[in-house]
Amino acid sequence: MPRRLLTDAGLALALLLMTLGPWLASYLMTDQKKAQSLIPVGYAWWVLAGLIMAGLLLRRQSPLLALALAGAGVFGHLISQTKFQLLDLAALPLMMYTVAAGARRRRTAVIVLAALMSLTYVSMLINRVQVDEETLRAEKDAKAAKEGQVIERTVIGSTRPAQAPHWWVDPVVDTSQAALEMWLLLVAAYAVGDGMRSRRAHLAAVEQRTADLAREERQRAALAVAAERTRITRELHDVVAHGMSVMVVQAQGAAAALDRHPERTATALQHVIETGRSSLAEMRRLLAANRTVPAELAPLPGIAAVPALVDQLRSAGMRIELHIDGVPEVVPAAVDLSAYRIVQEALTNTLKHAGPAATAQVTLCFEPERLRVEVLDDGPGPGGGAAGPGPDGPGAGGADGHGSGLRGIAERVTMLGGVLETGQRPGGGFRLGALLPVTG
Repeated sequence: MPRRLLTDAGLALALLLMTLGPWLASYLMTDQKKAQSLIPVGYAWWVLAGLIMAGLLLRRQSPLLALALAGAGVFGHLISQTKFQLLDLAALPLMMYTVAAGARRRRTAVIVLAALMSLTYVSMLINRVQVDEETLRAEKDAKAAKEGQVIERTVIGSTRPAQAPHWWVDPVVDTSQAALEMWLLLVAAYAVGDGMRSRRAHLAAVEQRTADLAREERQRAALAVAAERTRITRELHDVVAHGMSVMVVQAQGAAAALDRHPERTATALQHVIETGRSSLAEMRRLLAANRTVPAELAPLPGIAAVPALVDQLRSAGMRIELHIDGVPEVVPAAVDLSAYRIVQEALTNTLKHAGPAATAQVTLCFEPERLRVEVLDDGPGPGGGAAGPGPDGPGAGGADGHGSGLRGIAERVTMLGGVLETGQRPGGGFRLGALLPVTG
């Protein structure tokens, strides 16, 4: 702010010195009387010049107040003098530029432009009328002194009727020609200021748009991170729930066979080790997504891994029937992984809640436009089966479908645009069915 104020002060002082330059040069090089005739040096002129300089100093802080001060000074000069001074010729267009560049609406600047042009013309017309009256009065005084009062009356009486119809034409035309210079400067200042205002508005809009895009990008990144965390959490739940359930069942079998069938204990413990290593490897694969160091990772499981999953659970003592209808075809990666996870979660719930005597049935039906996945068990009625309440909380796999396991399955199916059906079977047990689209 102080630097701008000093700049405006220097500009006002430079305009004043350039305006007074011819008078100062004439004052130093010629006689004082001739110098005084070049510019008005009365107190009124200096007061009006002070108003103009005050307007130049305030044009950045308060454009409208500065315009009023500078306009009062310029119009006062135009009324009292016959031609533009450099201070007047530069101050008024500069004020017009400042108002046009800082106005919030273009209409405001247009109104100010029209007012300045009108006031400029009126001020110059008043000066012209005053000059004409003074000239006419001087001519009348000269004639009266030379020819006498009688001749003056005769001359005036004979000439006035001829001049009356046309006395206003010359002042109006001459004033219009004289004001044209100021009008052109005002219009040019308005055009430049309006262009600057438009440019600033455009830059502000671009900056706002850039800020909005940056904010949207940050929001999209945050949503992507949240979605990725949700996906990793869901995958970890499936891996940990399945692996731990199988390991617990196999460990229980090993403990039961330790006294009577020691040879079976070693086999069960070997299954526990293999299941634990497989689960740890899959957990490392999921958690390695946030690491910068690449690791040796296994591929994501899919429908082709369902038979191996069934064999693994059979080795833990589960009775599982696997049926595959139709010809397996290439399906999208998301459908491939989701189908495997759905079977894995359903069998894990059966292992945990259906009881040791339950039998599960897994059906994969390949159709032209969809894949049907169905998991049935014949465990106890409500409170048991593939979706009975368990460690996940009340109804973790229950028929109400509010457990973490079924919530994860429902999220997968919804994301793929499929249909999920869960509930108790009429004869006992639980049914889980999912229709996954494989096209589109």
